[in-house]
Amino acid sequence: MSGMLDGLRVADLTIVTAGAAATQVLADFGADVIKIEGVTRPDLYRGGMGGDIGADVAFPPFRTANRNKRAIAVDLKTPEGLEVVRRIVATSDVVAENFRRGVVERLGLGFRDLVAIRPDIVLASISSQGLTGPSSGFTSFGLTLDALGGVMSYSGYDSDSPIWSSARINYPDQTANSLGPALIIAAVLASRRDGQARWLDLSQRETVTALMGDQVLRTSLTGENPVPTGNSTPDSIEWLTPSSGDDAWVAISLRSPEELELVASVVGADLSGAGDDAARAALVRATTERWSASRSDADASATLRAAGVMAMPVRSGEQLLDDPYLRSRGWWQEVSAPGGGTERQRGWAVAFDEGGPDHIRRNGPRIGEDTFEVLGELGYDEDEIASLVEQSVVSAPANARQG
Repeated sequence: MSGMLDGLRVADLTIVTAGAAATQVLADFGADVIKIEGVTRPDLYRGGMGGDIGADVAFPPFRTANRNKRAIAVDLKTPEGLEVVRRIVATSDVVAENFRRGVVERLGLGFRDLVAIRPDIVLASISSQGLTGPSSGFTSFGLTLDALGGVMSYSGYDSDSPIWSSARINYPDQTANSLGPALIIAAVLASRRDGQARWLDLSQRETVTALMGDQVLRTSLTGENPVPTGNSTPDSIEWLTPSSGDDAWVAISLRSPEELELVASVVGADLSGAGDDAARAALVRATTERWSASRSDADASATLRAAGVMAMPVRSGEQLLDDPYLRSRGWWQEVSAPGGGTERQRGWAVAFDEGGPDHIRRNGPRIGEDTFEVLGELGYDEDEIASLVEQSVVSAPANARQG
């Protein structure tokens, strides 16, 4: 069972993936994460960024980023709603948010407000460009953060066509929500050690730049700016070669001239009189593409590996669902899907001998699914809860039971 973070409570004000997927990791490891949303303005990710927020849990990525969480719907712009959240904060170790700068302060939930409620609180603020500096007030998305962080300067096929990591990957969001959980736990450990509050300022823009540090270092030493080189790198010969089938490919990575000769021997490339290294590489690549075109990606890659060459088939999402490696690791997690049936969600990139997550305890919650339960834990009686519902301060699904 999941339990490494049993006893840790998180007041989760995050939305979309940069923040929500970070708190999802905490929830996966056993923390009690309470997702706090507006009664009339829930997490826009429920509808898939611009979709129908009334869709509730219809958007699959939302269900993954918010699994194992409880949810309460409360109007933060009312005194009564703010009091509900203040009570949640008083019982929490962490408050996480990724609103536009200044929003939490205007709501009365800024760092100083939180410290007045709980002196050892950890506030995790995940933003596009940090809490300070000339760009702190800007709202950014994946495309603009890829650009500002610098990664687009060397991603793409050539210097004329920079490419961003795409909405399907959204590199800035994924780097933030991968680093965020560890940084939050570090802040909690520090807070518990000295009883002092901590304010974690995580800038997505800076995480993008930090993870391309080797390119920045190279520029600082040589004065040369990195440029896109497709699938090639200065220190190796790498390319994708097509194979038989629909959109099937094999990735090949060579580290020495000797490995290039190995490929040549497999695919039948005659290197005698081929000229310099670039000409030899181009000849082997062209010959490999003709050789692999009539072979499956599995057969072509296996043949190359048997000769001592690093080669692997490019896996599609459909193939990953039945991948023997992932299946043997128990990586895919099967849960019930809205409307019936089941779906598979990603597992965890780490395994522990004991105490780590081994299953998904709760599906992504409906809007306000646990409103009544949470209010009861906060000390509200049935009459008080009924009054809050009547005033539209809180809400819950129609079939939710009070008490």
